[in-house]
Amino acid sequence: MKIFPRQEIYGVYTAPSDKAVTQNAIILGAIAKGRTFVVHPLYGSDTQAAINCARKLGAKIKVKSGIIEIKGAKALKGGKFDCLNSGATMRMMCGVASGAGLNAVLTGGKYLTRRLMRGVKEPLEKMGATVALTDYSVAPIWVEGAMVRPIEYEMPSPSSQVKSAVLLCALLGKVKATVTEKIKTANHMEILLKEMGASISWDENSVTLSESEIVGKRIYISGDFSSAIYLLASGLLSGKVTVKNVGVNPTRTAVLNVLKRMGAKIEITNKRLLCGELIADLTAYRSELKATHVTGEEANLMENEITVLSVLMGVAEGESIIGCDEAPIVDNEAKFENIKEMINSIGGNCKTFENGLVIKGVKRYRGGSVKTYGDHRIAISASVALMASENGGEIDDDGCVNVSFPNFFDKYKRGNIGVVGKGRTVALASEVYFKVLGLIRGENYGCTFIDATEDNLKRAFSELRTYDGYAVYAPYSAEALRHIIKLVGHARIARTINAARSNKGYSTDGDGVVAALKYNNIFPLNKKVLVLGTGNAARSIVCSMVAERAFVDVYDRDLGAAIELAKRLGSGVEVLMEVTPKNYDIIINATPVGSGYYEGESLADEESVKASGTVVDLAVAEGKTKIVEYAEKNGVNAIDGECVMFFTVYYAACILTGKMPTEEEAFKAYTAYLRLGDGSMKD
Repeated sequence: MKIFPRQEIYGVYTAPSDKAVTQNAIILGAIAKGRTFVVHPLYGSDTQAAINCARKLGAKIKVKSGIIEIKGAKALKGGKFDCLNSGATMRMMCGVASGAGLNAVLTGGKYLTRRLMRGVKEPLEKMGATVALTDYSVAPIWVEGAMVRPIEYEMPSPSSQVKSAVLLCALLGKVKATVTEKIKTANHMEILLKEMGASISWDENSVTLSESEIVGKRIYISGDFSSAIYLLASGLLSGKVTVKNVGVNPTRTAVLNVLKRMGAKIEITNKRLLCGELIADLTAYRSELKATHVTGEEANLMENEITVLSVLMGVAEGESIIGCDEAPIVDNEAKFENIKEMINSIGGNCKTFENGLVIKGVKRYRGGSVKTYGDHRIAISASVALMASENGGEIDDDGCVNVSFPNFFDKYKRGNIGVVGKGRTVALASEVYFKVLGLIRGENYGCTFIDATEDNLKRAFSELRTYDGYAVYAPYSAEALRHIIKLVGHARIARTINAARSNKGYSTDGDGVVAALKYNNIFPLNKKVLVLGTGNAARSIVCSMVAERAFVDVYDRDLGAAIELAKRLGSGVEVLMEVTPKNYDIIINATPVGSGYYEGESLADEESVKASGTVVDLAVAEGKTKIVEYAEKNGVNAIDGECVMFFTVYYAACILTGKMPTEEEAFKAYTAYLRLGDGSMKD
């Protein structure tokens, strides 16, 4: 799969639902009394593994859109259980089979049968079961349940999945179990057990489950932190990204402490509880990262995030180290050799040592081709790195992301808009697009600003085809027309576009001016209007003014262009040789005069402005443009470029996201936009 580079990424997203909590809820629902409803579950291959095993146990399961309904098994059944490639499902099933006295064979796919499973053998056999591993280390696993004995077990190495297996065995065997941990691991199982009525308690070092039973209930699943971190990494590398409703259980967020050490700017807001789990909104800002040393103990707490953390270390200043001999990573799930290969293949500098990595930061990844080896973490982490790289690249297997993040690539396509252009105006337009998208979509949207150059123009338009749609600004409107099959609305007459979707081109500059006027209770009908300029925006505006049945004069320093435009539109448009004081109801400056190299200038002199009723200026300057200064000095209504830009962007954003625009909603959105204040998305 081709991954295009993205210069700046700004987005507000929701992460996929938590995979671990989803799987835990399904297995617990299968052994609980009554019905369990898992709301907003993650639908992926690991979830399917848990569903398959729950059904095999005897539970009845209905999978609907946004909910999994589970009727607990009346009598648990043994047999052969296919755990696909889900290690969590396999370890939990070991605990279930052991506690319920079942005879079971647990098998799985080629990746799962390579993973070490020795951790579950010792505690479950101490509780009375027989757990036989292939080659004493991997699946298939043969489990023979027996009378369960109480246990006080000290974990030799951290593993929340082994801990869950012990608790499930004790729950079904109706005995007491105490598990002590040297390093606190994820406690999702404990929280769910308590939510479902189990007698369970825990502190910093241990968890104790007393003899109890659980009953089904409605369980809401929060966003998966381990998936959210990929989106946040895009923000740290390329702009600003917010991820909403993310689980921030302290046992899962150790990587945030490491990132903070590295200088990452990440805000946590709106904290609250959902079914016992702490959730919040997280925002990551582009950051200058510094190298750090991650100990083996820390690495064990964030094995799911090691791969993407390595990607961030690859562009951090200095030399970072992960892991140490004294505390090896459990099962070596981070696959250090594959991480090294990934980073080096895209222009980074990474070496391995026993149970660890040494990563020397580069200024920016060059890009390249990455082998994923079927590892969803490699695939997603490499994609994040390639989007932030100079040239982009390819990954050989995009399908493996379905294990944990089924719609990862859609996050950067659906509801996402590219904005291509050059200079301050397009940078401001990107900010306005980002805010407008927030007002009309709320979440799961993004905006990427592409500051195109002649050197990267071809690649930029190739990349833009991967977006839902794109907005285009000078000087690239003519180039955009070459990629359009059909012009729609005013774009057909004006022969210009500022927005494109599905090979169709649209022009909303005129719509934006009309809306800005009407918002200020100024209606073009039968008004005398002077339009300054005949460029892309001007042609669209003239079309709209004619459609609104205004009387339009056009002035441009290029007289031939003005005459050509008048011919194209026919009656209702007059061409001026020069601008002279005249009682115009509306003067519209649709030229760059007043901004950039032309700041402090105006095509209409003060006397002309003074004689008018309203001035509209599309030019955007650091301060007020000259024509706006003239208007305000003489008590003439003035509508500035940012106001017009908002409405132009609103109509374009609606087109690009498939929303039906209305004036009423446009006005409400602008009022809300004004309440946002002067805060920039790039702050």
